[in-house]
Parts: sequence; structure tokens; C-alpha cells
Amino acid sequence: VFFVVILAISILFFSGGSYLYAHDDDSLSEEKAADKQNFQDRFDKLREKRDERRDISEEKRRQLQQKQQNTREKIATRAAEVRKRVVAKIKSVFLKILTRYEAALARLDKIAQRIASRIDKLKERGVDTTEAETALIAAESLGAVASSAIDDAKLKVDAIDPESVSVKDAVMTAKDAIKGAKQALKNYHQGLVKVIRLLKASSDLRSTKENNE
Repeated sequence: VFFVVILAISILFFSGGSYLYAHDDDSLSEEKAADKQNFQDRFDKLREKRDERRDISEEKRRQLQQKQQNTREKIATRAAEVRKRVVAKIKSVFLKILTRYEAALARLDKIAQRIASRIDKLKERGVDTTEAETALIAAESLGAVASSAIDDAKLKVDAIDPESVSVKDAVMTAKDAIKGAKQALKNYHQGLVKVIRLLKASSDLRSTKENNE
């Protein structure tokens, strides 16, 4: 009977121990699973933080780009306003010059009219004015060229657009046209001076002949 009791206790002890050990193994497995799950959660949170930082960085980058764009637009607006004022000043100066040229052209035209009247008076006195008449007709052609040059220059000044990408070229084109108008006026003036010299020479020649007679 004693041995039977001992055997039963041993069986109970070992079978109970196995049960305990099995229970402990299950607990460890659950803890490992929990630890694994906890680590995954921690890792996911780290990833979320990284994504959040990236989103924040992207937002800052977007804000910076927008700020730079706004700055560029402000600079472009100020530059456009400055360009408009400069171009307006240039056009004003150019038009004032052309106004003086128009006044000069009008004076030369009056001189040409007086010369034509003088030719008629000299012809009545018997003075040969053939060369002077030819020269005056040539001078009148130069006057027409000068008038067209002034009109062309005015058109080119009006064509200057401050908002155009080729505004500098337009300014230079207008400037060259004004120079051309100035030269055309000089040519007209020189043509009239030639007529006056021819008339004086013809008149002096007639006077000399009259004196000799």
C-alpha cells in the first residue's frame, strides 16, 4: 500500500509538473506575441512620426515656394511699374524733340515760300532764275522727305510698348528714326541755302550787266 501511494504521488507530481510547464510555455508564447505586437505598434508609430515630419517639411517647402513666387511677382510688378515710368519719360522726351523738328520744318517751308516769291520778282526784272528754280524744286523734295521722316519717327515713338519684351529694341528704333528726321531737316535746310546762293549769284550777275550797260 505504501508503494502504491508513493507511485500515485509521483504520477501526480510529474503529470502536474508537465501541466505546469505546459502552462508556462503558453504564457511565454503569449508574452512573446504581445511583445511582438507591441514592437510592431512602436515601429508603426515611428513610421507615422516620420511621415508627419515629411508632411511638415513638404508644407514648409510649399510655403517657401509660394513666398518666393509672391516675392518674384512683387518684384516683377515693381519692375514693370518702373519700366512704364521710364518708357513714358523717354517717349515724352522723344515727342518734344519731334515737336521742335515740326516747328523747324514749318519755318523752312515759310522760307521756301519766300524764296519762290523772290524768284518771281527777280524774273520780272529779267533775272535768269532757271538754276534757282531747279534747286528750289529739289529742296522741296527734301522738305517732303523731312516731313515723312518726322511722321515716321512719331509713329515709331507711339509704337513703344513698355509691356513688350522688345521694348529696348523699339526705343532704339525710335531713336534712330529721330536721328533720320534730324538729318532730313539738315538736308532740307542745305537745299534752301543753295537756292538762296543761286538767286544771289543771278541777281548780282544781272546787276553787273545793268551797270555795265
